[in-house]
This record gives sequence, structure tokens and C-alpha cells, in this order.
Amino acid sequence: MIVVIEGSDQAGKKTQSELLALALKKSKIRTKVFSFPDYTTPLGKEIDKFLHGKRKFPPQVIHCILAANRWEKLSEIQKAHSENSVIIMNRYYQSNLVYGVANGLDLKWLQGLDDGLPKADLVIVLDVSQGESFLRKKTRRDRFEKDTEFLKKISKTYKNLAKKLGWKIIDASKAKDDVHNEIMKILSSKLARI
Repeated sequence: MIVVIEGSDQAGKKTQSELLALALKKSKIRTKVFSFPDYTTPLGKEIDKFLHGKRKFPPQVIHCILAANRWEKLSEIQKAHSENSVIIMNRYYQSNLVYGVANGLDLKWLQGLDDGLPKADLVIVLDVSQGESFLRKKTRRDRFEKDTEFLKKISKTYKNLAKKLGWKIIDASKAKDDVHNEIMKILSSKLARI
């Protein structure tokens, strides 16, 4: 099973991915966590430079690079998928859909960039207000985190695509343990139906 934790910047994706992995491991469920973008790869380094203003790419190019960053990790994802019961993705291809649509790109074109990658079984979107997002991050912000209008667009696009594509939305402005408990309820319900 592949569980994706999505959401805008500072929604708590990393924290919730780690809490979920810990809970599953305590239950003796083999688990592996991936985070995207993966800045350790050659393309990941280019993405980091783009996000911090050191590279310029048209929207189509950066979204191709973001997709290619996941393809760089395909063999690792497949290996982990065969060895573990649950793979947790701290962002996956869904964020490329959201950011791409917010950048004016076609949803079907964006979906095609990731055709062939292992698909998500469950997508959970952590929804947090832009004000809350800014309060959570005091230090260095990337180009998306600095653009308040774009962040509003991202939040709206997450909600629209969640409705259209069947993603679950959780209010991530609550305490982290409350958010974690909601994630566990959604996951338990999904597992009960498999």
C-alpha cells in the first residue's frame, strides 16, 4: 500500500509522515518513507536551485524535472514496495498536479508525466491556512513560500483536486497528535476495506 501525505508548505507533512511510520512500525508493519522532491539526486539539486532563485525554468520544464525526480527513485520505490507493507510518501506526484494546475498547466498532461510510477492507494491532504503556514516557518522561504497569492491558489487547488480525485482532507491546524489520530482513523478504515 502507498500512502501519500500531501499539503501546502508547513502543513506538517514531514511530521505526520514520521508519526505514521512510527505507529506502523510499533504495530510490526514494515514501512518505508520517501520524501519528494528528493534533493539528494542530480535533478533534486536542480529543483533546490530553482526553488531558491538560482535557476529559472518555464513551468512546463520545472514540472517535468519534478516528475523526473520521482523517476530517478523508481527502482528504490519498487524495491521498497516489494519489501514493505506500507510505503509513506511525504509528497508524491499529487503535489506536481496541484502546483502544475496552479501554474496554468493541463491536468491530463501533468498526470501523463507520472504514468508508470506506482500509484497511491490513499492520499491525505493536510490543510492549513496560509497564516498558519507562515507562523510555522520563520526562516528561509523558497520562491513558492514567499508568494502569498500563489499559496492561496495552491490551497484552493488542493481542495478542488481532492474533491475531484477522491483525496482525504484533514484540518492540519489542530495539534499534531490530533492530526495523527485522524490519519490513523482514515488508514484503518481504508485497510478494513482491502
